[in-house]
Amino acid sequence: MKIFAFANQKGGVGKTTTAVTLADGLARMKVKTLLVDLDPQGHLALSFGLEKSPGLYRLICLDEPLEKVAVRISANLDLLPGDKQTEKVKRQIAISDFREAILADILHEADYDAVLLDMAPSLDVLHINGLIAADWVVIPTRPDALALDGVKEILTTMAEINQNGHRYRGYSILPTFFDRTTRETFLQFQELAKTFGEHLWPPIPQDTRVRETVAYGKTLWDYSPNSVSMNGYKDGKQRLGGYKQVLARMLEVING
Repeated sequence: MKIFAFANQKGGVGKTTTAVTLADGLARMKVKTLLVDLDPQGHLALSFGLEKSPGLYRLICLDEPLEKVAVRISANLDLLPGDKQTEKVKRQIAISDFREAILADILHEADYDAVLLDMAPSLDVLHINGLIAADWVVIPTRPDALALDGVKEILTTMAEINQNGHRYRGYSILPTFFDRTTRETFLQFQELAKTFGEHLWPPIPQDTRVRETVAYGKTLWDYSPNSVSMNGYKDGKQRLGGYKQVLARMLEVING
């Protein structure tokens, strides 16, 4: 099993959309997947047209089994939802023994091929739990200076966790809201490529259909599978970026 954390200490970079789209994509590839909501906003449930519910709270604070609190989305996809009760989870973790590894201990016993953690942008005990549980960290970021500062903060936090004995299998920088008509986007993308090299994953093009999916309670795979955010830009006979290319990278990590 591989556990992926989707993290950036700045909000509005597409973490939830990315986690939902890739989790659904993995499930369609017959990868048994669990999607976990670590954000008190509870937006993962809304992305599937469901009501928010305190799944994470029931798991950690009430000690209910994962198979009871997880919601079945499809044959190979389960959701551990969250809501405002997630704030109580943070308080429970803060007073617990071995508090940094509570989530890791639970998830490493779960019967899944892949677990995707949708992290809140705040740096707190639950955020640290997610990073410690993760094998691989995916850092979605807008290609602008403010969002890139969030990338640096996450990498600094990961380095501190590494110093305390946790070893990641790897991490990836995922540019989102990529607009090839904007000069700043290209300059920032080039800077990312120069700085992070092979850690840089294919960019996700800016696409208005992404915002529409939540209103319909569908993922991009159902709502707009041929959109630019899914297939990337057409460049001659090839495609550049898009969630389908990113999904291929995730499968390499899972099977590696």
